[in-house]
Amino acid sequence: MTLQVLPPELTEAPKDRIETKEAQPYWKPSSLKDGDSEEFRLLGCYETGHAIVGWQYACEATGSDGNLRFNGYVVTRTHPGQPADLARETDWSKPDRPKIDGTYVKPRRFLAWVATSAARGRLEVMFIEQKSLRDQLTEILQEIEDYTWTEDGLANFSIKISRKGTGLETSYSILPKVRKVPDKIAKEWATQKESIWLPNFFEGKDPFDGRATDEKGLPAGGIDKRGSVVAPTVATKKVEEDNTEF
Repeated sequence: MTLQVLPPELTEAPKDRIETKEAQPYWKPSSLKDGDSEEFRLLGCYETGHAIVGWQYACEATGSDGNLRFNGYVVTRTHPGQPADLARETDWSKPDRPKIDGTYVKPRRFLAWVATSAARGRLEVMFIEQKSLRDQLTEILQEIEDYTWTEDGLANFSIKISRKGTGLETSYSILPKVRKVPDKIAKEWATQKESIWLPNFFEGKDPFDGRATDEKGLPAGGIDKRGSVVAPTVATKKVEEDNTEF
């Protein structure tokens, strides 16, 4: 049995532009301070609707005073180009923080993945915008003999994401560790996995509302079967025992 773990390339997907709000609980590596780290276990994968790749950009809208101001983020399946509502860059050197005409905040690619946090003990959405982290995670997931998955799509390993430095000197790293899935997490996931569906991001819906169903109660839409970047095998060997509940 194989699982489509990483989302496939989305170059052929429709160029829709959906405004959405950030789902909670919600975590970004940029929230780490210099020297800090956090540990997570990946839950689900692309095939199960718990991992996606997309783009987001900051947008502007005209306020009641007639001035353009930040109006949240727009999530798209593919690179949006330079839409009319793309936010301009801010001049942070001036007290009134004016916008700089002729400059724009570049859209950023992201990888979103459902995970459980060791620190908070809850289901969260990791939102990774750093290319270096995406590349490191992809490399780890290609080591399919070491980092395996249960038949239910739970990672038999954890990942510790660390930050070093500040500003332009910031760097991030991922350290994987083989860890058997505790029964507690497996049982919790069995009851919670249907409550989150990350493709909702592309429809302007809350990912924590779960997958939409039709009038017969069947899942609406379908899963893209064009292939994925990584297709690791399900664990066939005993993984390292761990006495913790994470």
